[in-house]
Amino acid sequence: MKDYAIKTPQQLGAVLEGYRKSQGLTQKAAGSKVGLAQSVVSLLEKSPQRAGLPRVFKLLAALDLEIVVRPRGTSARKSEW
Repeated sequence: MKDYAIKTPQQLGAVLEGYRKSQGLTQKAAGSKVGLAQSVVSLLEKSPQRAGLPRVFKLLAALDLEIVVRPRGTSARKSEW
């Protein structure tokens, strides 16, 4: 699987949705692995900034993903935040 640099909540949602679909999981199936309702998985994919970190980490676990924090590359671009 490819690594993705995520700099905004919207990017996180899109990546989570992409990984879920690549594993052939529905929102309901992914959520049931870790005790999340389908509606919560949908919220995480569409508006992750509203979902809260505990739910994000549950979905990451369901998709067998992890977050890695590292310094950004030597880009002159300003933060999107």
